Amino acid sequence: MKFTLATITLGLATLPELTLAGGGFASSCKDWYWMDNKFLVATCKKKNGSWLKTRQDMNLCIINRDGFMSPEDNGRAFDTCSYVRLEETYLTAYCDMDVGNEMIDLNQFVENRDGYMWCFNHRSAPY
Repeated sequence: MKFTLATITLGLATLPELTLAGGGFASSCKDWYWMDNKFLVATCKKKNGSWLKTRQDMNLCIINRDGFMSPEDNGRAFDTCSYVRLEETYLTAYCDMDVGNEMIDLNQFVENRDGYMWCFNHRSAPY
């Protein structure tokens, strides 16, 4: 099979539309912010080109393990983490058993699927 430069270019041009397994929400979402010590709110692009604003309960996505936040299904980190700040895609917080700030990059595991944010098997809710 022979590939032309046009075929390869066309294939590469469609890559941003693909859903990255397990992350990459920042490439197709905008205006995200943190709310009520556990919700990530964002407006994400749908397949039809429209935008959808939703909120994801991040207690379903992150655990506080001895003061360190990490992605985990139903981790409930924000029962024990406070003073949460979101800068770009980086979430910082003070977590029990920690001596300072802990940081996690949400873009590593939150994804956009047709306008909804997902982590593990948890879909965000319209907001």
